[in-house]
Amino acid sequence: MILTRPKPTRLLIAVLAACLLLSLTAIPAHASSWGAAQTVNSWNVISGRWTANNELETYSSDCVWYEGSTLIIKTYNAGGGVYKSGRVESKALYGYGTYRFTANMPNGKGLLPAVWGAYLNPWLPEMDAAEIVGSNPNTVYQTFHDPSNAQTQWSLNNSGGWTNTFHTYSFTWWPDHIDFSVDGVFTGTKWYTTAPGVGIHFIVDTAVGGNWPGNPDSSTWATADGARYLKVSAITYTPYYP
Repeated sequence: MILTRPKPTRLLIAVLAACLLLSLTAIPAHASSWGAAQTVNSWNVISGRWTANNELETYSSDCVWYEGSTLIIKTYNAGGGVYKSGRVESKALYGYGTYRFTANMPNGKGLLPAVWGAYLNPWLPEMDAAEIVGSNPNTVYQTFHDPSNAQTQWSLNNSGGWTNTFHTYSFTWWPDHIDFSVDGVFTGTKWYTTAPGVGIHFIVDTAVGGNWPGNPDSSTWATADGARYLKVSAITYTPYYP
């Protein structure tokens, strides 16, 4: 007697397909564990004239302070060709994980406010969560600079402008790539084959003049008190453990 194998029913096929799909989607994109988010507020405040990229600013501790939990960076024309601004660099180095800044960036010709990270010694790699050219407040730039300074950059336009209001700029550093986002929306990924460095510092500053934004003019300081402000209400690091 020849035995025939019963044909699977459509219902059974559908159930098997659903189980397969569920098993695939249940596999995480990264085998990982995450630590708790940490607030970053321990800084080295930079002082002195800064000439990289032909910039014009002199960083001063007087231009850096907190109002409650909000970090304030003030930038202004001190006269006589001197432009005062502020810059902070986290005392600690941080590794893989999510670097997140909730920032209110200033506009103004010749200004380049930025929230970012870099190894610093040596400088590279560098990961820019956000840079805004003050004369073009409708575009935010996010950039990865590898250890050879090869650059991958994304730009995101907003017809209402990015400046003078708070947005959240972030990147997540994985062992083999970096994901960038703005206000929780993914903007781009950079893959690499060698982990770039052993850690990076959080950095917040506003540059004045130089190769990219160009130089300021009288319109830059046309505010009630003749100054522009970069405000960062939250800076957090969430560690990732491969």
